[in-house]
Amino acid sequence: MDKLSCKEVTKEYPGGITALRNVNLEVKKGDIVVVMGPSGSGKTTLINILGLLDVPTKGSVYLDGREINRLNEREKCEIMNSTFGFIFQFFYLIPELTVLENVMLPLWIKEKSYRRIKNYYEEAEKLLGDFNLLKRKDAYPSHLSGGEMQKVAICRSLICNPEIIFADEPTGSIDRESSEMFFNFVQLLNKKKGMTFFIGTHNEKFLQFATKVVYLNDGEIEKIKE
Repeated sequence: MDKLSCKEVTKEYPGGITALRNVNLEVKKGDIVVVMGPSGSGKTTLINILGLLDVPTKGSVYLDGREINRLNEREKCEIMNSTFGFIFQFFYLIPELTVLENVMLPLWIKEKSYRRIKNYYEEAEKLLGDFNLLKRKDAYPSHLSGGEMQKVAICRSLICNPEIIFADEPTGSIDRESSEMFFNFVQLLNKKKGMTFFIGTHNEKFLQFATKVVYLNDGEIEKIKE
């Protein structure tokens, strides 16, 4: 991925609610884009549309010049599994799956073959080891702390080696120590791997290392600082 962008993106919901209005934005490889704004400003909607989890009412989303919001579901899933990673505020771990199985879940969606997937178990365990979770690999989400669940969600987002990670309020449900861990994680992967991040947040600490800050209000971009 060299560039992800959107042009004149608008998102309307029934009842006359407009979540986004004529948004134009460009994300380049290696960027750490931080989207700030009050609750209801459109941060989550923008993340979902750029990440192909939702579709705009009007406008277009482009990946390296290719319009991707109009692709069929199979083509979108291929992009999401090969290029995008997601970290959500409430983690969305599957309660019936162990820590290791939750981390491996995107691979089941991508590969659909146990023969190919089994080769990734070592990589998944390595990721868990990096976050001091290897001893918890057989635990279930109900037995984890908020910080541990966040770490599992991070490992899950990395297992397919994405080029860009979308994070929606990633520090909103975790303690201060786990938040510091996430800040370090973003900076390390950005510096060592050139990984791109698109982060919607209220946490102003992200501003310390953002390469671009987008200020949203009532679904519109008020200003962009680079």
